Amino acid sequence: MTTQKKKTNGDAFAGAWNNNASFDKLADAGRENMEAIAAATSIAAEGFGAVNQAWLSFAKSAMERNGAAAEAIFASKDAASAVELQADWARSAFDNYVTESSKISEMAVKTANDAIAPIRARVDGAVEKFAESAS
Repeated sequence: MTTQKKKTNGDAFAGAWNNNASFDKLADAGRENMEAIAAATSIAAEGFGAVNQAWLSFAKSAMERNGAAAEAIFASKDAASAVELQADWARSAFDNYVTESSKISEMAVKTANDAIAPIRARVDGAVEKFAESAS
C-alpha cells in the first residue's frame, strides 16, 4: 500500500471519528431540546391548571353572590328598593368581575412567561454554541 493511500485511509478513519463526535453533539442537542420542551409543558400544565381553578372558584363565588342578591331583590318591600338593590348588585358584580379577571389574566401571562423560559434558555444556549463553533 502506498503512503498516499495509507494517508487517505487514515484521514477517512479520523473523519469517521469526528462524525461520531458530531452525532453525539446532535444527540445531546436533541435531548436538551426535549428536556426544555418537557419542562415548558410541565410549567404550562401546572400554571394553566391554576388559572382554570381560579376561574372555577370565581364562577362559584359569583353564583353564590348572584343567588344572595336575587333573594334580597325578591324580598324587597317595594320597586324602588328592588331597583336600588339590583343597581348595587350590578355595580358590585361588574367591579368584582374586572378585579378577578385582571388577577386571572396576570396569572395566565405569568404562566406563559414561565413556560417559555426553558425554551428561551435552550435557544439562547444553542445560539451560543453555534456562534462558538462558527468562530
